[in-house]
Parts: sequence; C-alpha cells; structure tokens
Amino acid sequence: MNFFIDQIVIFSIALLIDLSIGDPPEKMDRFYPIVWISRLMYFFDRRTGRENPRKEKMLGVVYPLLILSIFSLPLLLLLLIPSELAYIALGSLIFKMTFTIKGLERYGRRTMEATNLEAKRAAVGKIVSREVKDLDSEHLDSATIESVAENLTDSVIAPFFYFMLFGVFGAMVYRVINTLDAVVGYKTRRYLHFGWFSAKTDAVLNYMPERIAARLILATSNSQWRALVNERHEKENIPLTITAMSHALHVKLEKKGHYSVGEPFESASEEHVERAIKVMKRSSILFAVICIVVLFVFYFVSLNLFTSFTAASTALFA
Repeated sequence: MNFFIDQIVIFSIALLIDLSIGDPPEKMDRFYPIVWISRLMYFFDRRTGRENPRKEKMLGVVYPLLILSIFSLPLLLLLLIPSELAYIALGSLIFKMTFTIKGLERYGRRTMEATNLEAKRAAVGKIVSREVKDLDSEHLDSATIESVAENLTDSVIAPFFYFMLFGVFGAMVYRVINTLDAVVGYKTRRYLHFGWFSAKTDAVLNYMPERIAARLILATSNSQWRALVNERHEKENIPLTITAMSHALHVKLEKKGHYSVGEPFESASEEHVERAIKVMKRSSILFAVICIVVLFVFYFVSLNLFTSFTAASTALFA
C-alpha cells in the first residue's frame, strides 16, 4: 500500500477513535505522553537556577530539544515496522494522543452542567489559566468560549496540519512544543528567559494553523475576513481565533484587565458556549476532510511521478 494511503488510514482511524471514544479517563492521564512531557519539563525547571539570564536562555533551548528528541525522534522508526497493519495500528494510537475534539467538547459542556456559580468557576478554572474566583457567570461563559476557540488551533487544527505534512512525527513535534509552551512559555520573571525558546517556537508553528482555524470559524458565519483583520490590527494581543469566534457568534468576549472583543455584540451566555462547541466541531470535521483530500492528492501525484519515472527508465534502458 502506498505511503499516503497508509497516512489516510491512520488519520481516519485516529479521528474515529476520538469522535467515538474520546480521550482516556482522567484517572489514566498519568499514562498520556503529554503528562510525561510536562513532568519532564517541570523537573528541569525546578533544577534550573534563575541567577544567570544567559544560562537560562541556553538551557531553555537545550531542554526542549532534549525532550523533543525523546518523544519525537523514535517515531521515525515507525517507518521501519515490517508489518503494515502494526504500523497503522500504532501510528493511529500515537496520532490520537496529539489531538482532541471530544475533549474540547467535554470541558466546554462541564461548565454548562455546573449547578451553581462556585461549581462553574471550578469547571472553568480547569480549562483557563486566568483567575476565576471573582468572575461572574457572563465572564465565565466568555472564558469558556475563548478557551474553545483558542484550543481549536492547539488541540485540533495544528496537529492535523503537521500530520498532513509530516505524518505522526510532525504531529508529535508540534504537540511537544505546544505542551512546553503551556508549561514555561510565559513572560513572567521566572520564565522570561527560560521559556523564550518554547514560546517563540510555538508561535512560529501556530502561525499558519491559527489562520486556518480562524477562517474555518468564519466559514460557519457571514463574517468577512477583512473585518476580522481590521479589528485584529486594533487589538493585536487577542488570538485570531477568539476574534473570529466573537464574529461568528456575534458575542462579546472579555478577559478582564487584558482585552475585550466584539463590543457591539451581546454578552456571553451558555447558549453561546453551546454554539461555540458546534462551531469548533464543524470546523474540526471540515479541516479533517480537507486533510484527507490533500493526502489523496499527494497519493495521486506520487503515483503519477512513479509511473512517469518507471516509463522513462524503461525507455532509457530498452
């Protein structure tokens, strides 16, 4: 079977696993590679002094590259597996670990299932890094929508994009970098130097996926890309997918003390959270279809090139 056909099968199986089964139970999280990546980076973080910025920057490069080598380079050996079925089965399971659609839906719905404000704050606190203890229901719903929008890039579109280009290896490279950015990629006193490489690399890797995700969100509404770009220029610190989701849902999204987008629209509510989840799922499925189509194109192009090369070789040595 052609390499690209294998990739299509791996992509399809992993997608079906996610949509039907989803992620493993939370009690099994410790067996998930993302948890191991985080723990290893926290291990290095605790053992890195903060007295020398130059040394911090250097180690901020060395440690991520080491973690990348541990979790990504072995995946190149998948191509050496003699059994095609084993290659597809293992590749599907590993690729599934790099993305989650159902997980985003689950965390979004948990905030709507909360029976009181404190329970809702606890649910939202698990999916955002901001302080939630003083947030009202409107801002908790806004935070949920923002998280769904932003994580559409990190948890779905980017892994799909890099799988399409580089297979399971590419998806895992992205997942490692994105996880490291979530651990140390903050402009705080502690991580300003130590986390710079993880943050910059994640920003570079997310450049195209973020724009693809924003366009997919807008594809579900009548919003225009030009209007989105104009607002983006005015408020450059807002992730593009958050602005896109605001326009798609006609909802005001606000992170107190940081930004506000969609000022003319109505305030966030649980109805908007429900619609945001639907937009996220439709965008994910649409891009999955696009990836499969592109992989088929790669297959036919490679097939034609192989046929042409074979014909030319035959004619040359005839």
